[in-house]
Amino acid sequence: MNEFDLRLGPESIRALSYAVNEALRLWPGSPARPIEEQETLRQLKIGLFAMSMELMIEKRSEGEGPS
Repeated sequence: MNEFDLRLGPESIRALSYAVNEALRLWPGSPARPIEEQETLRQLKIGLFAMSMELMIEKRSEGEGPS
């Protein structure tokens, strides 16, 4: 299996997080989509949430406050 490193800025993280959350919300279920896809989306959601929290912490440490 191929693995890739991906660099994302804050706006890309937000957009990708939105897309993953919407894909999960609208996921049609199996057999329309493979069941493994739902778990992959859940793992992506967790990772993107962690990145979003890091952005918030970084902003607060810079004194910018919540956005």
